Amino acid sequence: MRKATTLSLGVLLVVSLGLLAGCAGNKPPTVAFLLPENVTPRWEGADAPLFKAALQKLIPNVQVDVLNALNDPNKQQSQAEAELTKGAKVLVVAAVDQKAAAVIVNEANKQKVPVIAYDRLIRDSPLGYYVSFDSVAVGKAEAQWMADNTKQGARLVIINGSPTDDNAHLVNQGIHAVLDPLFNSKARVLVDEQWTPGWDPTKAQSEMEQILTKANNKVDGVVSANDGMAGGIIAALKAQKLAGKVKTTGQDASLEGVQNVLLGYQGTTVFKDFRLQAPAAADIAAAIVQVKKPSSTNATVNNGQVDVPSVMLQVVPIDQSNVKTLATNGWIDSQFGGVSKVLTGLPADAGKLLQ
Repeated sequence: MRKATTLSLGVLLVVSLGLLAGCAGNKPPTVAFLLPENVTPRWEGADAPLFKAALQKLIPNVQVDVLNALNDPNKQQSQAEAELTKGAKVLVVAAVDQKAAAVIVNEANKQKVPVIAYDRLIRDSPLGYYVSFDSVAVGKAEAQWMADNTKQGARLVIINGSPTDDNAHLVNQGIHAVLDPLFNSKARVLVDEQWTPGWDPTKAQSEMEQILTKANNKVDGVVSANDGMAGGIIAALKAQKLAGKVKTTGQDASLEGVQNVLLGYQGTTVFKDFRLQAPAAADIAAAIVQVKKPSSTNATVNNGQVDVPSVMLQVVPIDQSNVKTLATNGWIDSQFGGVSKVLTGLPADAGKLLQ
């Protein structure tokens, strides 16, 4: 009897372990989407829900963990480590700090977990994939609008994004590619140039306030790297009754950016259609989870260590002449809930530009 009981217990143990193994084998795959901050509306409002929906359409049972580092590179690293420990199959990382994020890639690589750099390149690491827009083209578009809409000798300010974000440097590269020849020939004058940690609108406002004080308000245009910072800059200009007279630029076609274009405070916002970017990243993540080779890449970008298979998407400058494009292509409906939401609190004639 004792032997039979022992045998039965042994069989039961083997069966139980087999069931547990079966359950583990059927465990839904996890993909982590690591966001950089929450001061820019796009991350939580557009990218995260679009990515999650696109990936779950491709892999219905996938678990998508969305985590926000709140502009803290150490927090982002801890989040990545926790996801790796949890067994994530892919990390999709919009890096807070392009260099610090290399630690994430190196650690993931040791565990054979591919990393997709989302929107922001992660340098000097064995990065798996990269999905972004042409940020140099963004900077060129912003600067070209400013060059085309200011006069000989105009005094310009440049407010860059975060110094730790590779995209901010690429945007800056595009800005200077257009404006440096004008500065060198004295056709335009560079009054001041600042970098803004975390792309923080309040910091951009403070920077602009200090520049206006130093320059005695003698500024004709501000090349701002994104819409959020443009909002802070416009607040500083309003305090000096200069909003509209001194125009700024931006990118993202955010609600605030579109409204400022309609009001004439912001000359252009460079449209980057996140509805294309998030699904592109989801396509790559799905292929990785399904042990397939991603087929959607259209470029390679060297990150200082490897040539990274990439998806590079086009950008479109938007100003008052073509802002209605955002209504006709469905952007305003899908992102802002309709034209009426955009026009809330704006003068009645602003709506004509969207017709």
